[in-house]
Amino acid sequence: MALAMLFALAACVAPNRPTELSPAAQRSLAQALVGDDADTNVALDVLRDAARRAPGDAAAQQRYGLAAERAGLYPEALAALDRAVALGGAVPARLLAQGRIALEAGAVPAAARAYGHALQLDPGNIDALDGLGVTEDLQRHHAQAQERYAEALRLSPGDWRVRSNLAMSLLMTGRSDEAAGALAGADLDPAAPRRARHDLALALVASGKREQAISVLRADIPAPEAASLADEFATFAQWLASPQGSMPKLR
Repeated sequence: MALAMLFALAACVAPNRPTELSPAAQRSLAQALVGDDADTNVALDVLRDAARRAPGDAAAQQRYGLAAERAGLYPEALAALDRAVALGGAVPARLLAQGRIALEAGAVPAAARAYGHALQLDPGNIDALDGLGVTEDLQRHHAQAQERYAEALRLSPGDWRVRSNLAMSLLMTGRSDEAAGALAGADLDPAAPRRARHDLALALVASGKREQAISVLRADIPAPEAASLADEFATFAQWLASPQGSMPKLR
């Protein structure tokens, strides 16, 4: 899962946060930060049944786990990926899926182990470096996280996902101008995903550049909605930089 989504959701449920967000605002933040492109139209029941009928088939377990992930059934998905790894071996692609699902399930130590193992097998793997950065941020080890992101960006400078995660990490350490710099050009690059533009807007709001943030947001939504979302981003940025915001409460 994208780091932004974890913190957006944490902001909605963390105790003692400085401000409350409405349910509608929570949904808007989550959608704006990571988009809404999950495909849940998967024959999960069929794949679950196939995995049960072939308990020793690693590929069947993996297909079932990925379908369960797309359906939002993260503990079920993680259990299936764990079986796939045990049966078919710890190959990087399988470990990366295991790490991603562990993050989605809130199992940060398990995610760190999976990503670390993937990096051992495939040094320089961008997904593993990015995933390890996320796990470090979730443990409040922001300097280490930023080193992971920087290493990934040395290998793949144009990776907007990594740049977004770096920006979120920088926001958590109060470095909003640097966060905006990490995403510079997201509003001008046709290949940049929606998430990168909206994370840039968040960083700009945190830097006190509300009108510039609204201009960025207007690439995706009408002006009145952009202004409203910028206000919600201001609330979220306040929470994100607070002591409560720097560590989501995960299982």
